[in-house]
Amino acid sequence: MDKNVNIAGFSVSRGVCYLYNNYLAVGVDYDSRIVCRILRTKNDARLRKFPFIRALIFVIIAIKNAILGYFVSKEIVREHNKITTYNVLVTIVKYIVCILGAVYAGVLGALLLVQLPNFITISIFEALNYVVVRSLIFNIVNSTFTVIILILLTYILSRFGKTYFHLQNAVNKAMSALRNHKSLDVDVVAEEKPRYFFNPFSIVFITIILSIYALPLFYESNFWLNLIYKTVLFAIILSAVYEVFVFLNQYDNKFVRFISKPSYWIQALLHKDTDERSIMCAIVTLKEVLMMNDKDEDILEHNLIYEWQKLREEFLANNITDESDVDWIFCEVLKCNRAELKTIKYIAPKDLERVREYAELRKKGEPLQRIFGHANFYGFEFELNDETLIPRFDTEILVETVLKDIKVGASGLNVLDMCTGSGCIAITISKMTDCNVVGVDINESAIAMARINADRLNAKVLFLQSDLFSKLGEQKYDIIVSNPPYIKTSEIDTLEVSNYDPHLALDGGTDGLDFYRAIIAQAPNHLNVGGKIYFELGKGQFDEVKKILMQDFDNIGMRLDYQGIERVIYATLKSK
Repeated sequence: MDKNVNIAGFSVSRGVCYLYNNYLAVGVDYDSRIVCRILRTKNDARLRKFPFIRALIFVIIAIKNAILGYFVSKEIVREHNKITTYNVLVTIVKYIVCILGAVYAGVLGALLLVQLPNFITISIFEALNYVVVRSLIFNIVNSTFTVIILILLTYILSRFGKTYFHLQNAVNKAMSALRNHKSLDVDVVAEEKPRYFFNPFSIVFITIILSIYALPLFYESNFWLNLIYKTVLFAIILSAVYEVFVFLNQYDNKFVRFISKPSYWIQALLHKDTDERSIMCAIVTLKEVLMMNDKDEDILEHNLIYEWQKLREEFLANNITDESDVDWIFCEVLKCNRAELKTIKYIAPKDLERVREYAELRKKGEPLQRIFGHANFYGFEFELNDETLIPRFDTEILVETVLKDIKVGASGLNVLDMCTGSGCIAITISKMTDCNVVGVDINESAIAMARINADRLNAKVLFLQSDLFSKLGEQKYDIIVSNPPYIKTSEIDTLEVSNYDPHLALDGGTDGLDFYRAIIAQAPNHLNVGGKIYFELGKGQFDEVKKILMQDFDNIGMRLDYQGIERVIYATLKSK
């Protein structure tokens, strides 16, 4: 849910309701199943574009639809109950009790929030021998007692209506998950905090507190004039509070989180633990209202949040558990980063069509880098073709090891990248150092792609087509680095990557070590004195490659990857 989404959620009788644009979704947890009903409402979105006016519209629409949601939820329950004389009588009695309760609550509220604070304040002033006058100090003290009593009453009332607050907290959790772009799964939503910043209850409650302090400052003896003054002032305070919430909701930093605390404290007054059934009801209903807005014929674009959730569920059904895959697909199509993605509200049909095309390929197992035709490596973007291996995160560890060993400020070192592929290793070293870098590969198409990447990234790298060292003559280097093919021939067809990476870049021979033997055998003839060699390794290959190196190299070392696998081996040419 991005900063511009105009959505409100409430708990109602045995269920929840959400208001989103022109739809009201009501969901009721009835007889171990969630029953939903969608209503089309008339909410003029044009008025909600104007600051201050939109606050009043927001409150009026929210109250109207919360009441409508309540009656719809009652109607759903009635539809699933048998109509009997007893049920009719019970319903009539409940309505009578509700009306009498509302009248009683109004009278009691006036006594507790007006007369009681007044009595306490006057008593304190008289006990301190102060002359009781309607001064600023009197109003502040009186208003403070009113706020304290209001908070206590709210807390006491929250101890009742267990089901109502269970559902409201479920709504809050679902809204929080939606805002944070998390999947609307029961387990995920259950972990969310039952409070979120842009909460209608917080907005109204803060407005009431500020009004308690401000309204006594504007007193007029004429009843009707006094009523008009206070009504207008309340509307102004509400509008100002709403605009502050709208402004702060656009940002996420320490200052905003500090300012947001009163909103969370207020919601904490109504805190009740929720349960799985309530969360399920909140999630199902929220998905329904998002889906209806997506299908709205008046909207030419699709709701991004709903499409994200739908694709996430499709991927989970296909055992694709990394939700970042969903993010990257949308980011690729919309040409944005993951942070910017959260600020986008709608996606155009043509873009959504591309998202679905990419999604179908991903569900078949194709890697995102191959789908997109490019990959990110060490912060640089590399184009790919069918003859180049997809750069992987493990290879960044190889590059990182080389860069750490190159002295800071060193220039003029000669570096050879053997089996360069897309050129990601050679180009990255060139961009990060002042070394003279050469990249070699036997595949002409791979060399062509590497040259394209070097031009795009403005990297000075010489790329040569050569079967290992065959076309390098007697040229010597200070560093040789290589990510050679290292998969055993018999294992290639069992791996998913074999469907998407060129076999030439994977096949390391019977034991996977053919290229290590060939490169290490010829490397001494192409390394300067004290020269170093670096390889990426396959799992379990360290000991065997070390044995091969020991004939001509010493100071052999190793680096683990983030899974604890021996991923990089390096060594120094022995002195003759």
